[in-house]
Amino acid sequence: MNRIGPTASQLYVANADGSNARPLMGNQSAPFDFHASWSPDGEWITFSSERRADGQSDIYRIKPDGTGLETLVQTDWFEDAGVLSPDGTKLAYVSTYGNWTANIWVKDLVTGVTRNLTDTPTTRGDKALPQGHFRPAWSPDGEWIAFSSDRNTDWTGHSDGTGWEHTQTLSIYIIRSNGSDFRRAVSEPGYSLGSPQWSKDGSRILYNVLTTEDTYAAHGVSQQSQSVSGQIASVDVATGLDVITHTSGGSLKVGQQWIGNSGNIGYVIKAGSNGGINYTLPDATHKAFNGTYLRNPSWSPNGTKVVYEVYTWDVRPAGKELFNWDNEWDYRFMDVFPQFNNATGRLAITQNNETELGYVKSGTGGAFQPTWAPDGSQLAVGLGTWFFGRNTNPATIYLANATGDGHVNLTGGALNAGFPSFSPDGTRIVYRLWNWETGVPLGLRILDLTTGATTNLTWGWDTTPGWSPDGERIVFTRQVNWTAEYGSRWYADRYDVMTIRPDGTELTAVTDSLANDAHAVWAYDGRIMYNSGMYGFRDECALFDNTFQPYGQIMVMDADGSNKRMLTDSMWEDSMPLYIPREFLQ
Repeated sequence: MNRIGPTASQLYVANADGSNARPLMGNQSAPFDFHASWSPDGEWITFSSERRADGQSDIYRIKPDGTGLETLVQTDWFEDAGVLSPDGTKLAYVSTYGNWTANIWVKDLVTGVTRNLTDTPTTRGDKALPQGHFRPAWSPDGEWIAFSSDRNTDWTGHSDGTGWEHTQTLSIYIIRSNGSDFRRAVSEPGYSLGSPQWSKDGSRILYNVLTTEDTYAAHGVSQQSQSVSGQIASVDVATGLDVITHTSGGSLKVGQQWIGNSGNIGYVIKAGSNGGINYTLPDATHKAFNGTYLRNPSWSPNGTKVVYEVYTWDVRPAGKELFNWDNEWDYRFMDVFPQFNNATGRLAITQNNETELGYVKSGTGGAFQPTWAPDGSQLAVGLGTWFFGRNTNPATIYLANATGDGHVNLTGGALNAGFPSFSPDGTRIVYRLWNWETGVPLGLRILDLTTGATTNLTWGWDTTPGWSPDGERIVFTRQVNWTAEYGSRWYADRYDVMTIRPDGTELTAVTDSLANDAHAVWAYDGRIMYNSGMYGFRDECALFDNTFQPYGQIMVMDADGSNKRMLTDSMWEDSMPLYIPREFLQ
């Protein structure tokens, strides 16, 4: 499987001006610690960590001098963003425990008892819609917990709803630690309000704000983040009014916190020449300092120290061990579009090699979705530009010898043809076709390799087809909100997984979540593996980096769409799964 996310994360403690920075924990060969929070008494730093395995987040605490490490929450579900109560007896945190959705929990550190605050009969929202709850923060008196949430909003794509990847609309909510008096504190239509922090007197809540549309670019590469503007604001908790904007300018500002007992606010600018920690009222102690991938700061109660993380983005090595959510299978990292050939025991992948070709370098072009001939002697693959590039350039399917010494053009090159899949008997290839000049989807085609004849299988906005191991069905992804009358236009993205017989009969939708379901592939046993956003984000969308769909998780289901279950539960974008039975690994 593939994972888009950082490969390491180191926690640092520094003076508030960035001087005397040191790792919070020494002698770490491969640290993956993040989302640190200073306790109200200054005695502890809580943090999330994937130290058990890549992808599995648990919650720990440690003394600011790097001693006294303790485990606070450790299950095989996702746990994150732990914060200690003012009296130090409770922990508020995010967990997907029990329903795969990010909820706010409270753990009594004395008794060990845990309570889900946001998925109860009185707080539960509409399960068909986003239901994520993030970034809890205790009020100074320990009575309330503030958090951000996209609950009961829409699954909306970027570019005014037409984009494939989801944006996020967040509001700020508060609830008592016993689960009562749940209410929305502040909301603004068309905007995302995140990462609440309380004022020292508990009268106001500080938050970051950016447009819903900008939450997509905010988690892209640096150039995208630089194009986004976001500010820091606060609201009167009692009334939900008297909103004050504390910053200005064109950069994206997140990670905000009132410093000590002053009106000074510390925050992070995500990208650009001023990227790093900044202050609204800089002074001799609180000076701005830069840092690439410096994220999620938390200041000590007196404001003189700050703990933060620095991400590392390297390429995971092929075969790297990941956390196993299914104990019957070992999880391993691999590049995208992995395809295994039983006859030869070889794996084909699409790999982003070093190149200056723009489309290939950006991941939107190249040789996508290789497919093996059953005997392993040949590979078919689409070569060209994809995604939005399908409207500007053609693409061609080639049949190449697995030895690399010859290839044949199968589709000519006048249109944008891609994402091929061999039939199990090796006589036919199914693929996706697109008219790049008009921007109109042309559905799926089947090419008979013996006769050279091409037949039309579908006429929808269809992509990534795959032939079942028994040859009886073809799985693919369809944009179900598009109709032929739309032509090159579309108004809202909604993708589902479909199957159809090779003769064009028995078209069946096997997913129906309001979130996007896509990238379906057949498992060795006739089940279907696919990606889904149905369980939503696990953190605020704008806080991710270098990713496209950070809500994406891997699922598996029977061929008729029944018995759906999750196979991953990480914070990161997981995709492109493939089962390889152990018999081929001996």
